[in-house]
Amino acid sequence: MRLRVSACGAAFVVDGQVVWDDYLDHRQFVLGDDADVAMRWFLRWRDRESVPERHRHTVAALLANDVLVAEGSQRDAQERAVLHAWGRWGPIARAYHFATRTTRGSRFPAESAEGPEPVGTFRDTERIPLPSAEQAQWRHRDLLDVLRQNQSHREFGPEAVPLSSLGALLQVSSEHSTELYPVVQNVEGLKPGVYHYDGHTHELAMVGDPVNGPDLVAACGDQPWVAAAGLVVFYTSVLWRHDSARGYRTLQLDAGHRNQNLSLAATGLGLRTAFTSTIRDELVEELIGCDPTTELAIGGAVVGTA
Repeated sequence: MRLRVSACGAAFVVDGQVVWDDYLDHRQFVLGDDADVAMRWFLRWRDRESVPERHRHTVAALLANDVLVAEGSQRDAQERAVLHAWGRWGPIARAYHFATRTTRGSRFPAESAEGPEPVGTFRDTERIPLPSAEQAQWRHRDLLDVLRQNQSHREFGPEAVPLSSLGALLQVSSEHSTELYPVVQNVEGLKPGVYHYDGHTHELAMVGDPVNGPDLVAACGDQPWVAAAGLVVFYTSVLWRHDSARGYRTLQLDAGHRNQNLSLAATGLGLRTAFTSTIRDELVEELIGCDPTTELAIGGAVVGTA
């Protein structure tokens, strides 16, 4: 019988101990002191009896717990299927997906937990009230009409985005789990700069200096069309709002929902917009001033006039 180390697991150091995470079966357990020797021996397919006799008891335990996999076994077939389907995405992506896959016995919290104060209060910063969505000049009000016309645009006109339109865009796309940071280049009545939107008060707080075109383009993955936009609304998500690893999936979906609202509103206002997830996280974090440890940059809505 030939054995090798499982390709669908990972080892972590937790409190001074090495823990094996079998993400296919959602099991975690501490590895013994000599487990690393046996695992190194079977990094490639080798006959079970080839290991020195003093490690055979450890090998038996590792095999029983699928840390080692027997060639031709059901577990081997399962892992081969996973590697075939997920190989191009790399080990981290497949580990995250299967580790956060819920099962029949998964439990979910029945009550919402109180978290810390929202990151985006900026009380010491001058705040700018925005016009309500009702004050904006809507070109299209019929939902079916908006849905038919809604599409991504990567060409923008030279006119400034009306402040009333910006107020409407942010108001309809604000949601507690997603923070909005408009980087303003050409908006009527607003100084260029980096702002944070407070959905509770419908106000902007200026949190950063003006961003020149090349820097904004670089932050958006060197997409030159971004430079002609009136603004880019960057979306971030705050980690404490999601109480399990599966929350990483949810925060991506939340940002997508917010952006779809913004896109539909832009169409109704006669504006143009396109979403981009092609961002350089580090540059966006520096532009808007967010801490990547607790607040994650997701993407941005590029907005301009027709």
